[in-house]
Amino acid sequence: MEHHRHFLMFNLDKFDDWKVRMQAHLSAIHDEMWDVITDGPIKILQVNPNRILTDPTSPEMISKEKSLLTTEERTRVNLDNIAKDILYKALDQSLFPRVRKCKSAKDIWDVLMRIGEGDEQEKENKLTIAMKRFEDFKLGPKESITKMEARFMKLLSDLDEEKLSQKEINLKILRRLPMS
Repeated sequence: MEHHRHFLMFNLDKFDDWKVRMQAHLSAIHDEMWDVITDGPIKILQVNPNRILTDPTSPEMISKEKSLLTTEERTRVNLDNIAKDILYKALDQSLFPRVRKCKSAKDIWDVLMRIGEGDEQEKENKLTIAMKRFEDFKLGPKESITKMEARFMKLLSDLDEEKLSQKEINLKILRRLPMS
């Protein structure tokens, strides 16, 4: 379990990997957990019994009182708390203050995405650096083909792969292999 927890710790250097792992982890816990991250807490609604009697302009649906929730509904409503707990545990002491006042798991996730992805200028800088690394990519001295491939795959994940054709990717690898 401790080894698994290590992979879920928020890490700016491996942000893209963390994001994929966290999404998979949250989705595996409950099939609606990712909905909580993308859409916010689940709200259980019921028909407003006082709508017609008191005010026909009042909402047709209202939040169901907690005391009336079924066991399944309580589980669904609690998914936001579970997601918040998981996200809080993924943060070190330096990051926690940045999300402490967030009201929902969605709010926490949004803050972490802004931290990890940066603003538009940072995204552009990261892409420029990744493109430069792609252009300069080659097999390192005493590097195995397997390690080169792993490094190349990481580089591709840093790039917007849609900007590169499969032909460009294949040619880059072939041109950077040793003649032997």
